[in-house]
Amino acid sequence: MNMQHLLDDERQREHQRTQRRMPRHRLALLLGAVGAVIAIGTGSALAAAAVASITERDELNAVAEASLPVFTPPAELEPSTTPPAPNPTEAPAAAAAEETAVVEDPVEPDPGGIAIIHGHTVYDENTDLALIPRPSAEFVQEWAFDAEVILMQNHLDAVCMAEKGFKAAYILLWETWEQGDTMQAVGALDTFNESRNPEWQEAMWGADDQPLGDAYDWQQAGCHGASVHHTGMDDAN
Repeated sequence: MNMQHLLDDERQREHQRTQRRMPRHRLALLLGAVGAVIAIGTGSALAAAAVASITERDELNAVAEASLPVFTPPAELEPSTTPPAPNPTEAPAAAAAEETAVVEDPVEPDPGGIAIIHGHTVYDENTDLALIPRPSAEFVQEWAFDAEVILMQNHLDAVCMAEKGFKAAYILLWETWEQGDTMQAVGALDTFNESRNPEWQEAMWGADDQPLGDAYDWQQAGCHGASVHHTGMDDAN
């Protein structure tokens, strides 16, 4: 029930109360007028005055009732279809963003590569080893390692793991040594290869309970054991 209904009900009840009071009020006035006529003997004049008084009160009640304010509820406002005013700060901000945005060409991997990790080219089992750049002679002499053996083992690892359904892409570790980001690059490469799951680990390195030391068996050492054996580096294990 809304406010208009409440006001209408209250006005109706007030009107009914007024109507109930009026007969009693008129009767009292009439009785008083008649008594006055009998007591004073001027019946006709007082009776007329009493009737005039009653008529005047009826008119006053009618005027008072008509003067009661009528409450009209406001019409429901329809949702505004006017679009919100644009924020004056949005346009300059967008323009500034466009001005400061620099479109850079994606970094392409070196020949034979498939991706870039921390600026280093990523190679896989399909890479032609002849396309991979070798370290400088000074670097090899300083660090005393055989780049060819390392590249061949990486390649064989990738081929073997691909045959088992895993990815074993690799980067050139001597490049990470020169740039000093070996740990970050290797961590990103692990994510790239999804190499942290146990199945990948066992396929690459063999089971955890494989024999070691003098009992080492390359055939139980996963793909890397096979690539080490192929390059004649069993003694390095």
